[in-house]
Amino acid sequence: MEQRKQVSKFDKVEEFISRTLVPVANKVDSNPYLTSVKKGMVVLTPVLLLGSIAAIFPSIPEVITAQGVQNWFEQYGYIFGLISKVSLGLVGLYALLAISYFLSESYKLYTVGSMLLSAIAFLLVALDVDESGNIVATYLDSKGLFTAIFIAIISVKIYQFFTRHKLIIKMPEGVPDFVSSSFELITPTAAIGVLFIVIRTVVDSLTGGVLLPQVIMNVLAPAIGGLDSLWVIYLVLVLRLVFWFFGIHSAVLSPILSPIAVQYLAENISNHEAGLPMTHVITGGTLSAYANFSGSGVTIGLVIAMLISRSKRYKKVGAVGLIPSLFGINEPVLFGVPIILNPVLMLPFIFGGAFVGMLPMVAMKLGFLNYPIFDPPYVPVFMEGFLTGFDWRSVVIQVVQVALSFGLYFPFFKVLEKQDMERQNHDEASSTVISDEDAGLLADLDF
Repeated sequence: MEQRKQVSKFDKVEEFISRTLVPVANKVDSNPYLTSVKKGMVVLTPVLLLGSIAAIFPSIPEVITAQGVQNWFEQYGYIFGLISKVSLGLVGLYALLAISYFLSESYKLYTVGSMLLSAIAFLLVALDVDESGNIVATYLDSKGLFTAIFIAIISVKIYQFFTRHKLIIKMPEGVPDFVSSSFELITPTAAIGVLFIVIRTVVDSLTGGVLLPQVIMNVLAPAIGGLDSLWVIYLVLVLRLVFWFFGIHSAVLSPILSPIAVQYLAENISNHEAGLPMTHVITGGTLSAYANFSGSGVTIGLVIAMLISRSKRYKKVGAVGLIPSLFGINEPVLFGVPIILNPVLMLPFIFGGAFVGMLPMVAMKLGFLNYPIFDPPYVPVFMEGFLTGFDWRSVVIQVVQVALSFGLYFPFFKVLEKQDMERQNHDEASSTVISDEDAGLLADLDF
């Protein structure tokens, strides 16, 4: 009776989520603007990787004191600063180009032209000129990231408006496509040029010379800075796991989280290079290495519980899910147990998984773990955590994560194991026991 009440309550929760959260998630996932932002942030992965590596190498002379190494870095060490400037120093511009590309592709526009229009608009409001006439590119990095996102969308929409209403110069048939497309850009380029020069002038007059990217950063500062709060981090991790629990990939939140994570990583690297304190804990590296340690919900403890289970079924699922879990992939567990829409595992997966995933961030805030300066490529667990902040203590923290994960999932898994063992014993009994009626029929047969 008690179990029926629990299932009934879960059905009500599931119905509420399906009625409220799922439609919102589906709309977000199908929205062309947010989809373009999500894809654009993924494109930045090699840029962030390059910038992270450039921040690491200057520390080598502090570790290797050989004279040859010291001399090489004195002569060529500037290369790493150059790499940092052309990667992280232009990350806003790269994001703008990538988002413009994907959004124009969804609208079936001339992609190169869309990227060009967005770049013109962005540079008009983000660049400055000093007293000597030199260009100041302060806001082409992560500080201009959110401005880049808005301008990419606006520029492509303006281009779409001009093409849809035929406000373009159309060349006669027979003219090569690349020539015709170039002439089509003339009118939207003029419109975008005038619009963003006006915007720059208005912003300049209202703020006394502050550029638009800084204005946008000031407006968004409370929301962006809020993600450094441990309470906000926990709520974000819970929300990601709620989506997963109801079968929606947590990437639905990436259009919001990814730009902030990119900005945080860039600022941490910049502070690391300048010898200043780092303050941000949420980056792509920490989300992957710690929050998703062994997969969403930190399910390595459940895998271990299944491997030592008496249930043949769960033991097989654990064996199948072990190797992928060591690389942060737990779809075999999510769909094989299953965890998705399983009321028994709802609490440990959503709330327990968020708690265990947040533990390394707490350690960073308390000074027990280095802040992140690197977004590692796909590597095995433990190594990924180490590379995120280059701190051996990450291994200790993640061993604690394994223990906590096992402790959280084990009692709930025993409920599933008991149910499965009862089914297994019932099936075995059904296949071997002969009913009284069948026994009577066999007795009447004369062999």
